Amino acid sequence: MGPVRRGLILAIPAILPAPVWAEACATFRPGWDGMPVTIFDEAIALFSTPIALILLVASMLVIRFRSSWGAVAVCLAWSLLITATTFFDPTGGLRNAGVAEGCVGSPALFIGIVAALCAGMIIYTGPPKPKDHTA
Repeated sequence: MGPVRRGLILAIPAILPAPVWAEACATFRPGWDGMPVTIFDEAIALFSTPIALILLVASMLVIRFRSSWGAVAVCLAWSLLITATTFFDPTGGLRNAGVAEGCVGSPALFIGIVAALCAGMIIYTGPPKPKDHTA
């Protein structure tokens, strides 16, 4: 084994992300305990943001009053939130560094629940089926 290969092998632990080097996690998620964030933990974290809580209340109001236009507007707002969560990084790169270090999980469950909620709202608030008057 040559000195170059030995040096590369010994340098691998310094490159790998670990809780010791979790500077992005200290900024992005200050209460992180060092354990990898699961998909459920990430969904809870995303649903507990202020904008998501406002959209949950708006979704409940749309369902309560069966407003089809309200359902379209709330689904559009949910879509914008998911787009901002997945494609744009409003944190300036901290989210990607948090994913690499383990303090940010996959938003897949959050996206699935929101998609099911939006589909349910659109179906529930849609026009009623016409009654069959043949007797």
